[in-house]
Amino acid sequence: MAKLESVAWICKKDGNVLCVKTAGKDKYFLPGGKLDVGETRQLGLLREVKEELDVDLVADTIAYAFTVLDEAYGLKGTDLEMHCYTAEFDGEIVPSSEIECVKWINKSGIDECAPAAQQVVLRVLR
Repeated sequence: MAKLESVAWICKKDGNVLCVKTAGKDKYFLPGGKLDVGETRQLGLLREVKEELDVDLVADTIAYAFTVLDEAYGLKGTDLEMHCYTAEFDGEIVPSSEIECVKWINKSGIDECAPAAQQVVLRVLR
């Protein structure tokens, strides 16, 4: 089975988790993505969030939260290992790059998320 390793940013506000939808996709995901070759998880997280939301994570506030294991949504036969982090940010969240829209999701909107993102929302909003 193939394996996909990624990083994700958990941004929680008022009982909701920030999720993003990529153009052409039918489910919401957490901001983040795959690492470039030789890139550390922290640098990948900084780069991905900047690309997707046009905000800068505050590097010294980045904290590892947990890792989610699931099947990569839309990639049959691919295991996903998503390393989740929290961090403060500077700037205003604006969909950028391939991101079509952002949405603050709580447990009632969980079915709009891909399975790995559902795990995160449920765990963060206990």
